Amino acid sequence: MKTIFSILITTCLLFSLSEAKADIAQADARLADFTRLTSAGQFPDTAWQSLRHAYTEYTSILRTAESSSPEWKRAKTALKEIFPQLRRGAYHYAQLNNQEKVLAFAADYVDLSLLPGMRDDRLQETLGYPVLAHLAATNIYNRGDYERAIRYFQAYLSSGDASKREMAFEGLARSYYELRNYDNAIYIASQGAEAYPQNWNILVIGVESCLKNGNDTRMEAFLDKALALRPDHNTLIEYKGRLYERTGRPDKAANIFAGLRKMNPQSLDYACHYAFNLYNNAIAVHSRIAAQGDTTGLAAANRALRLADPVLQEVLDSSPYAVNVAHALAQCRSLTGDADGLRKANEALAALSAAPVGPETPLTPETEYMPTLNFNPLQAEVPSATRAGQSDVDINIPIAATKRPNTYVVIIGNENYKYFSNVAYAKRDGSTFAEYCRKALGVPDDNIRERYDATLSEIREPLRYLEEKTRMNPGKLDIIVYYAGHGVPNVADGTAYLLPTDASGTDFESCFGLEQLYARLDEMPAKSITVFLDACFSGATRGNEMLFAERFVEYEVEDIAAKGNTVVFSATAGNQTAMAYDDQQHGFFTYYLLKNLQSSKGTITLGDLGDALTREVDNKAYDKKNKHQTPTVNASPTLGDTWRSRTLLD
Repeated sequence: MKTIFSILITTCLLFSLSEAKADIAQADARLADFTRLTSAGQFPDTAWQSLRHAYTEYTSILRTAESSSPEWKRAKTALKEIFPQLRRGAYHYAQLNNQEKVLAFAADYVDLSLLPGMRDDRLQETLGYPVLAHLAATNIYNRGDYERAIRYFQAYLSSGDASKREMAFEGLARSYYELRNYDNAIYIASQGAEAYPQNWNILVIGVESCLKNGNDTRMEAFLDKALALRPDHNTLIEYKGRLYERTGRPDKAANIFAGLRKMNPQSLDYACHYAFNLYNNAIAVHSRIAAQGDTTGLAAANRALRLADPVLQEVLDSSPYAVNVAHALAQCRSLTGDADGLRKANEALAALSAAPVGPETPLTPETEYMPTLNFNPLQAEVPSATRAGQSDVDINIPIAATKRPNTYVVIIGNENYKYFSNVAYAKRDGSTFAEYCRKALGVPDDNIRERYDATLSEIREPLRYLEEKTRMNPGKLDIIVYYAGHGVPNVADGTAYLLPTDASGTDFESCFGLEQLYARLDEMPAKSITVFLDACFSGATRGNEMLFAERFVEYEVEDIAAKGNTVVFSATAGNQTAMAYDDQQHGFFTYYLLKNLQSSKGTITLGDLGDALTREVDNKAYDKKNKHQTPTVNASPTLGDTWRSRTLLD
């Protein structure tokens, strides 16, 4: 029996050894193919396929073979040779705008450095490693694969690079949050908040994670930092008040809900919280007096009860079945000696089949706040840049004296991309511009088409609508087109495209050409056409990164002349980047567009608007980002200078 077993073991070992040798032979052949195919300085797709096949075989051996075996040693040597080629592969496909293969090579590059047999080789210190690690992390995160994204965010942070460190902390914390691993989310957010105390998104993730797992100690620290940034944020303030309630500090909670009630006098929820916290703080004093005879604070406690009394009555009138509210009201009146008021409160309790309150009724705090209403959660602004707070252009929007039924507007705000980084505040830009169209320009709701996170067909559809409307009303309609989102260059021919949210970037037929847009607008028999493009076509993003992160130079596309009676306002010039004005939570271009419409009540001429945008955006962008962003105006040559005196109200 032992002999048979020994034979089986030996056979298995020999089989495994022969299989490993076969794998090594296959991997070596693939690597040789890559070397041969690239020997002339050309890098065809077949060569890169061979390289990845070799990589797959070698990594499999490194994971399964004994580290003392010659196969394992050969695999490690070969992988160290392959490592820089993977980076070259990522750069190669970046130039071809093939985002899928860029990601594949970037992920392989980082994965190789994390293999057990390679970790001691300090590959993370290689030039270009942080760029590819961050690219892999953000792309995988944007696809919703949070578990895998964690691996790459951690790889980036381990590199020691500082350029994207803040964003990496944010992405890593959010990934843990999305996976409901709140302990790790809190830990990473704490680290991130320590290093970047001004980062709103990290603080939000920390607050929400603490709320999910009941970590009140950490939550208070996050809240304090967040409120230091936005002291007037109602939801933060409410969270702080509820935290004080949970942790037995009713005096502080009462002060908070007093302020919230003042700002929201119709909220029964705030009224109840305010009154109950006054009550709870007061009965703590009365309980101490009963137990110890210490009358310290009695006068203040009774003042608090008298403040709570009318508020509790207000809540009870609106929620007559709230037994705990009636009970607290009766206790208030019992403790302050209001006999007639106590009688009425006890009548309310009797109607609810509840026991009346008397001198012997135990003093117990109220913890079930009635009515219980949902309150809005905090929202982070990245990686999808969700709206939180208000800019000064989001309020005090002027109201036009008359409606303009002959003005039609198309608005596209592309923020959340499937294969690319998101565009901070693009939806907010679009929705606020829509409000200015409605209010400041007097455009009827029915004349405005808004599309957010639009696909190619969703970009084309409202343009077809404009084509039909202008055909039906030749020479009578004023058209406004607004776009916020990614632009992308085709490096092969210098053309520019608007990027739909589902486009991969590898096939420009899935994008919407800027030249195509101009041509379609030119065919519309409109009275006037005004276009606003808060995008750039250099390959960069609002976050001051490259759309394809491996392209180290920004690209300048060919100029396209506007046609017909079209005037185009663009956010940038040349190879500049259209950046985000984080303080105001808009793009720089859109913020100053709205600011000028606000200050002029929509009456500013297009000439003055263009001059103002060029001056104001460039100055502020340089102040905030230390980079130039110079908006440009592209007016059809057939208009001459007549466009300068035109307004959006004409």
